[in-house]
Amino acid sequence: MKNLVFVLIAGIFITSCTASKENSTAKVDKKAAEKEMVKRAVEARQYIIRMDKIYMQGGGTTELVPKSNFFIMNGEIASVSLAYVGKSYFIRPITGINFNGQTVRYDMQSNSEKGTYEIQVEIVKGGDKFNFYLTIGTSGYCSISLNNPYIQSVSYRGTLVPISQTENSPAVMKEKL
Repeated sequence: MKNLVFVLIAGIFITSCTASKENSTAKVDKKAAEKEMVKRAVEARQYIIRMDKIYMQGGGTTELVPKSNFFIMNGEIASVSLAYVGKSYFIRPITGINFNGQTVRYDMQSNSEKGTYEIQVEIVKGGDKFNFYLTIGTSGYCSISLNNPYIQSVSYRGTLVPISQTENSPAVMKEKL
């Protein structure tokens, strides 16, 4: 009887160890695939960053709705829709940053030791110039700092979502948001 109980316990133990080893292998493969997707999206300039938090200069933070607050880099065109809380150096107060603009400068540096990409983007819309400083991790988490002469500097935190080449149509991009 004792031998039967011992054999059953040993069988359960061996089965559970095998299952956890398969799960850990699947997790490693999934993380490697995510890193590769982020790398391809950043290098191709085909990504959406959904913002979930804003950091104001006074030290305050506010949670954001990621569907409504985003930064889209689609080749040479950038689309931005971000909440804004801060000083405005303009006649009218600013509560949001919404525009589609042309990228005039895109400098990317990869830091393989830290597993990050440092990107400086200069976007022009009419007479306005916006400077974005992005730090994107290989896991897809990122932070963005925004500078413009008419507003106080502000930072955001978000998550990168790659845009595939077949999903490049405006209708599909709007659906992804």
